[in-house]
Amino acid sequence: MYQNNQAVVAPTEQCVSTVTAKAPHNLHWTACFSQDFELKKAFSREDRDRVFRLRHQVYCEELAYEPVRPSGLELDHYDRRSIHCLLQHRRTGESAGTLRLIASNNDTELLPIEHYFKDEFTQPDLIPSAFDREAVSEFSRLAVAASFRRNIQSQQNPILSQVAAVSDTDTQTHYRYISAGLYLAALEQARLLNLKHAYVAVAPALARMLNRVGFQFQQISNPIELNGKRAAYYLDIDKCIHTLCDDYRELWRVLAAQLRHGSFEHYNA
Repeated sequence: MYQNNQAVVAPTEQCVSTVTAKAPHNLHWTACFSQDFELKKAFSREDRDRVFRLRHQVYCEELAYEPVRPSGLELDHYDRRSIHCLLQHRRTGESAGTLRLIASNNDTELLPIEHYFKDEFTQPDLIPSAFDREAVSEFSRLAVAASFRRNIQSQQNPILSQVAAVSDTDTQTHYRYISAGLYLAALEQARLLNLKHAYVAVAPALARMLNRVGFQFQQISNPIELNGKRAAYYLDIDKCIHTLCDDYRELWRVLAAQLRHGSFEHYNA
C-alpha cells in the first residue's frame, strides 16, 4: 500500500482518543480486543500462505491493485526478508488482518520507497540511505479482511477507511483498532530488532488518522500517483512509543505481550 502534512503536530495538541463505547461485561476495550484477536508472527508456511491469501483478497480481488493470480496468493521479492504480522480472530480462526515489516541488511537491499520515490524525496537527512542500513525498515501491505470492515464506507474503500472502520454492534467497537493495531505490532517488532527508523508509503487520509493518535509520521517526499496519491513518511521508532495516545499505548502493550509469547513458542518449538 502504497499526505501531505509536513508539520508534525505535538501530541498534546493533536492526540485524540477514539474510544466511544463501553466494553461488554465491564471489560476494558483492550481486554475485549485481546479476547477476540490473537497476534502472531507468520513463521510457518501455513501462516505465511494465510497472509498472502488475505493480501490477494484485498489487493488483487477487491482493489485490483495487483493482477489476480491463479495461486490465490499475493507476494513479491520483499517477502523473503520480511516479518509478517498476522491478526487472527480467535473464535472463527479467520485471518482478520496483516502487515509486514521489511528489513534491510545491506546497501543492496533497498526498501520499496527507495524504488518508488527515489526522485521525489524532499528531506534527504531522513531517507533510508542517511542511516545505518541495518537500522531501517519499512511497514507495508496492510490488509484487513472484508468481514472485519462492517460499515458501507469501509466496503467501498477498504484501504483508506480501515482505521476508522467500526463493526455494526457496540460490543465490537474495538474492531476499529485492527489497522492501527497492526501498525503497533510492526512498531514493536522493529523496536525488538533495534530498528530505529521506519518508513511507510500511504495515502493522506490514513496518515492523518494515524498521526491524530500519536504515530507522528513525517512526510519526506512529494506525493506521487501509486494506486492513488501516496507519499513516503518517516517514523522515529523510539519517539513514537512516547507520543501515542493513552489508549493506543495500552493496545501496544497488549500486542507486545502477545508477540513475546508467540516468539517464545516459536523458538522453543
